[in-house]
Amino acid sequence: MKISDLRNAPVKDIVTPARSLAPDTSISKVIGYLRQKGLYEAFVDENGRTGVVTLRALLDVQNIATAKLPSVMSFVPRLGPANTIGDAATLMFEYRLRSLPYFENGNLKGRVTTSPIIESLTEAQPDLSADRLMTPDPICVDARDEVAKARRIMLRRKVDQLPVTKDGKLQSVITSSSIVFNLMPVADRQVKGNWRVRRYEAPVEDISTEGVVQNDAKDNAREVFQNMSKNLSTYSVITNFDEIQGIITHRDFMKMILNAKDSGSIPMYIVGLPDDPFEAEATREKFTRVIQLVRKSIPNVIEARAIIRAGETKAARKRFRVQVFILTPRQHYSYTVSGFELPDMFDEISRWSKKLAERNDSRRRRVRVDPGTLA
Repeated sequence: MKISDLRNAPVKDIVTPARSLAPDTSISKVIGYLRQKGLYEAFVDENGRTGVVTLRALLDVQNIATAKLPSVMSFVPRLGPANTIGDAATLMFEYRLRSLPYFENGNLKGRVTTSPIIESLTEAQPDLSADRLMTPDPICVDARDEVAKARRIMLRRKVDQLPVTKDGKLQSVITSSSIVFNLMPVADRQVKGNWRVRRYEAPVEDISTEGVVQNDAKDNAREVFQNMSKNLSTYSVITNFDEIQGIITHRDFMKMILNAKDSGSIPMYIVGLPDDPFEAEATREKFTRVIQLVRKSIPNVIEARAIIRAGETKAARKRFRVQVFILTPRQHYSYTVSGFELPDMFDEISRWSKKLAERNDSRRRRVRVDPGTLA
């Protein structure tokens, strides 16, 4: 099957069973459910909408006993019979999820996951090499770093897997699941209802997973996915002569199917474009110019995306919220703007991009090393 055919295939063909949780479910029960089912996210029904709780969101929970589910839940779109696999892939990519709920006639019928999509993708492009698919130069932590550091990086960078090195060599990988499940109360840690949990001050090597899933940089996409599937893993660290070259996750595979508009070879994605074709094209052009400007001062941009969400309506005017993300191997830049007119909002985004370019130009003149994350 060609990727274009896969993109247009009905999503209902790959639905698997799923259930949703009640909004009053305790955080500890959610963690137990995710662990038992081997899932990354749980669906929650609330007032006719579907919320989702991910392992990364659970990293932000300070107290398992007192935290309420709605505090770590976000609402996501529902897929239906009219949606295609391309729709599902785009939404999962933009929302950074591994599954989405599938509804028919207002009832939850199951979930659509990344795995069957990736399997078909690797059959369509079996010769795509790992070094072309991977996210290069992943952020690593040292085995002696505290878990707190890994947790902060995951929350700030919106990632779920970090390679762990010791004396400069790949030793293991720490994941959001290894942190969350390590905090989960189990029978031998309960004392009269009070939970004794492992503290974030523990070294990363205490809870990182042994037996790193890895592939050579020249392995093809099918070999990488087969290795991940065999080891029940959501990542593979890509190495070359024992040196870390990159990392491949389900998200990297999903890029293969997205209908991306090329902006000078940078993958550029826009979700939530307006229905009016003229307004949609004007939005694309403005965002393309933004990325072209940013590239002049930040040449190592590897991905850019804009997420447009329609919000409240006042006096027949719809209010929008636009989030822009510009990613490099080491830095993630983001900007959010709200308003009623998309052209004006993207003009404001353009002004932000100019300031971003000026700041990076200034830093490059002052220093020759990586200036670090933009404040």
